[in-house]
Amino acid sequence: MALAIRTRLTLWYVATLAVILAALGAFLLVRLRADLVTGVDQALSSRASQIVLGVGGGGQQQFQDVGDTALRGLPLGTTGAQILGPSGTVEDSTGAGVAARPMVGSRSLALARAGAPVRASVPLGPGGDAFRVLAIALPGGGGRVLVVATSLDDVSRSVHRLAILLALALPAALVLAALGGRLLAGRALRPVARMTAEASGIGADRLSERIEVPPVTDELQRLAMTLNAMLDRIEAAVEHQRRFVADASHELRTPLAVMRTELDVALRVTPPGDAADALSSTREEADRMARTAENLLTLARLDEGIRLRRDPVRLDELARRAARTLEPVARARGVSIEIEVAEPSSPVTGDPDRLGQVITNLVDNAIKYARDAGHVRVTVRGLPGEAVLSVADDGPGIPSEALTRVFERFFRVETSRSRAREGAGLGLAICREVVRAHGGRIWAESRPGHGAAFFVALPLSPSPPP
Repeated sequence: MALAIRTRLTLWYVATLAVILAALGAFLLVRLRADLVTGVDQALSSRASQIVLGVGGGGQQQFQDVGDTALRGLPLGTTGAQILGPSGTVEDSTGAGVAARPMVGSRSLALARAGAPVRASVPLGPGGDAFRVLAIALPGGGGRVLVVATSLDDVSRSVHRLAILLALALPAALVLAALGGRLLAGRALRPVARMTAEASGIGADRLSERIEVPPVTDELQRLAMTLNAMLDRIEAAVEHQRRFVADASHELRTPLAVMRTELDVALRVTPPGDAADALSSTREEADRMARTAENLLTLARLDEGIRLRRDPVRLDELARRAARTLEPVARARGVSIEIEVAEPSSPVTGDPDRLGQVITNLVDNAIKYARDAGHVRVTVRGLPGEAVLSVADDGPGIPSEALTRVFERFFRVETSRSRAREGAGLGLAICREVVRAHGGRIWAESRPGHGAAFFVALPLSPSPPP
C-alpha cells in the first residue's frame, strides 16, 4: 500500500496477465501433447490394420515382412510390432528390440481379447522410454493379440520445444506489458495529477479559483465536481469568517477608544498609588487590544482586496522615517539602529503608507528582540529588477522549523523570543499580505542564538520614457 497508485496498477496488471499467460501456456502444452498423441494413435491404427490384412494365415517370416513394411512410415528404430499368444508370450516380433518382450500387461490383453482396442502410454526398454502402444485382437480367435508400439520421443521433443519458447517469450511479453501498462496507467492518471496540481495551488488567497472539470462523464468528472463543491463551501466559510473579523474589529474600535479616553481622564484625577497603577495597567491592556483590533481590521481589508496607491517610493527614505519614529523605543532599551544603503536606491512602485507600515513593523520587531544594548541593522540595496530591504537584529534568533511559519496569523514561536514580548502574532502576517499585494517577496533567515533577519524584495518602478 506504500507504493504509488500508478505502480500498483502496473503490478496488478502484470500479475493478472502473468496468470493468464501461464494458464494459456499450460493449456497449449497439454493440447499440443494430446493432439500429437492422437496423431500417433491414428498412425498406429492404420499400421495395425495393414498388418492384420497382410498376415492372414502366414508364418513368422510373412509377419516380419508385412510388419516391417507397415512400420516403415513410423520413426525408424523406435517402432515395433508383436503377436502375443494365448498365454501372453511373444510368438512373433519385428522392429525395435523392445518388441522382443510383451509390451502390454495381462489386463490390457484381456481387454483386447474382449474386442476393445487398447491404447496406452507405457515405459519400455531398459531406460523406461515412453512408448505409445495399440493392442487389438487378431481375427480368427485363438486369443492372439497384435501389439503395435512407437516411441513418444518426437512428441516429447515437440512439447519441450514449445515449453522453451513459452519460457523465453512469456517474460519478454510481461516486460513489454509492464512498460505498456505503466504508460497507460500514467495516461489514465494524468487528469488526477493535473487536478492535484491545481488543488495544491489553491491557497487562502486564491479560494475563488476552481479545478477544471473534464468534459467526459466519468469518475474523474465527479471527483472534480466534488472538489469544486468543497472549495465553494470553504470559500463561503472563510468569507463569513473574514466578514465577522472585520465587523467585530470595526465594532471594537469605538468602545476601545472610549475606554482609553475614560482611563486617561481617570489617571489625571487619581493620585499616585495602587489605584493609579491599576488604571495604568488597564490603559496598557486597552492599548494592546486596540492594536490587535486594528491589525485584524487591516488584515480583513487586505483579504478583501484593498486598493493601494501606486506611487514611486524610495525604501531608504521609508527606513529612515521608521527609524526616527522608533528611536525613543530603541533608546529606552539601549538599542542602536543602523541604516546602510549599499548603493543609490531606485524607487519602487507602491503605497508609501502601507510599505512604511511594513518597515515599521519589521524594525519594531527587531528592537523588541534585540539584545539589551544591542543593535539593529537596516540595509537597502538594489538588485536587477528589484530593491531589497533587510532588517537584522542580534537577538536569540528563530528556530529553523519555525522560519516557514513566522508569517502565519497568530503564530508565536514557542521560545523566549516570543514569550517575553507582547504581541498577538499579526504584525508579520500583515507585512506578508502588504508585500504580496505589491507583487514582492518577504522571507526570514536566522541562526538560533545569532539573531534573525527579515528581507523584503519589491519590483523596481519602470523607467520613465525619454
